[in-house]
Amino acid sequence: MNIVKREIYFYYWLIRTWSVRKKFPKYAIMSLEETIKVIVEERKSISRLGDADFLLLIGARDVSYQVLSKAITERLQRVVDSRDPRFLVCLPDTLINQDRCKRWTKIHWKSFVYNYGARLAKCLDSSYVYGNSNITRIYMNYQHKENSPDLFQKIKTIWDKKHVVLVEGKFTRFGVGNDLLDNALSVKRVIGPHKNAFESIDLIKSTLLQYPKEGVLFLFSLGPTATILCHELAIEGYWAVDIGNLDLEYMWMKAGAKQKISIKGRFSVETSNSVIDLTLDSEEAQVYEASILLDLSN
Repeated sequence: MNIVKREIYFYYWLIRTWSVRKKFPKYAIMSLEETIKVIVEERKSISRLGDADFLLLIGARDVSYQVLSKAITERLQRVVDSRDPRFLVCLPDTLINQDRCKRWTKIHWKSFVYNYGARLAKCLDSSYVYGNSNITRIYMNYQHKENSPDLFQKIKTIWDKKHVVLVEGKFTRFGVGNDLLDNALSVKRVIGPHKNAFESIDLIKSTLLQYPKEGVLFLFSLGPTATILCHELAIEGYWAVDIGNLDLEYMWMKAGAKQKISIKGRFSVETSNSVIDLTLDSEEAQVYEASILLDLSN
């Protein structure tokens, strides 16, 4: 299909699907800056929901790194329903407005709303002001990226001079080989499975509940399991922030990438060649291994 035909089909599809998409509620979602400010100034915990979480929430199907179950659907719904003042539910603003996005991101979210919007709307609350899930996706999806470096600096204030415990997948390696966490006082790690982490959720939770409630910031990069645990730890009095894909976004920005590329030493389900080389350079491996408090990935 040539460029002209693709353009014609795209606009035909927009018109054909409009009657369905227009029924999807225009949920109130904070800006990226407002969301970061709430986390920093009010010490709010957040859970971020994206397309994979939505598919599990509505019971649609498995996603690439987590099988669907009744239990995960129920616990995700508890996250979405929570109105605990220490906690903020976050949705992607691209669910509502894709004006600043690249074409493929626009198509993705418009298609998602067309296919799943009616079911998703039954799970959400049009009277609630949501945080913005895209605080961790501030580079690749946007047409214009001039603000990305400034947004990364704002996000880094979340853990500035904090003792951080990262709860991440086996091959996530958040902040390894870059300066993203350099302003934290300390960085330690609890390692979970890189797929189907929900099967280990209760073990991970019981482990984290042994930490003191003050003086520690939990940063989560563990898919839908992170979405659930950030909420469940928040209502126990902990500070837990679902930081998701931020590390890869930062590496892509540093590399000047125009599309999602694999990063050496990282596992990602979002790249077509998601596993190229999972080995770390010797110096990086030494720093990474030294930061691991507990490995629950097996």
